[in-house]
Amino acid sequence: MELFSLVHWVCLFGWIALQSSWIKKPKRHLPKSISLKRPDGGKLTYYHWPSKGPSLLLIPGSWSEYRQFDAIRNYLKEHIDLVIVELPGHGNSWPPALKGSIENFANNVLQVTDTLKWKSWYVGGHSIGGMVAIELASKRPNEIKGVISIEGWSHHLVLNDAFAGQLYNTLTPVQEKQRLKDSARTLSRLTHKECSEFRKIWKQWNGEHILNNTQVRLLEVWGDRNKPRPSHKKMRIPNKDNIHLHWVTGASHSLPLEKAQEVAAVINQFVQIQPDH
Repeated sequence: MELFSLVHWVCLFGWIALQSSWIKKPKRHLPKSISLKRPDGGKLTYYHWPSKGPSLLLIPGSWSEYRQFDAIRNYLKEHIDLVIVELPGHGNSWPPALKGSIENFANNVLQVTDTLKWKSWYVGGHSIGGMVAIELASKRPNEIKGVISIEGWSHHLVLNDAFAGQLYNTLTPVQEKQRLKDSARTLSRLTHKECSEFRKIWKQWNGEHILNNTQVRLLEVWGDRNKPRPSHKKMRIPNKDNIHLHWVTGASHSLPLEKAQEVAAVINQFVQIQPDH
């Protein structure tokens, strides 16, 4: 009798485990991968976690694939309708753009939102992705409910003027190893010329006029490098009611790697509190 009971319970737990393996994971973990044809003939790939809440599009930084936002994504509200677009020359958006620019990358993003038929959405990005997000505020101000720029330079001189050239000074050895490993996936696929051309792009763009003139709500997220926080003037960010500057203590340029939970928290709050246009 005891043997029968033991066998019975073993079979029961085995059946439950098998049933659990068949249960679908939440949509947040099952992105739809979609590729579009770019105007230059290349492929533009984006990843979509559909949901019924506010629409948010994120753009990774230089040398980063959509997985750069994995940690942040884990802390975002699940009802957010999330899309991540890989820039040309990154991940599955291949090959690199023939004539890359912040303006052209913004147009690539609009291919995605037009395909999705989004009429009201938030856009954010890290580093060069944040610069593209700011550019988009000038292209679709009536559609974009808010911009989230995570260490997205308004001008390339900000790096030296505000931060004395410091990018990764707060990373731990483990984090620095991870950063190099992640960027190597992209850099290993690019030629020296392609890398050189891409590195020029961020220095050829100036977003100050957009920040000065836009009425779109904008969240600027920056790491303070464990240093005194620079002024708006050094940051080249105007002190306006529609622009909020959020400082992350003890962090630097790699915020998605260093402070994912805090960055996700400010994104969640920003997306929730924005009024409709």
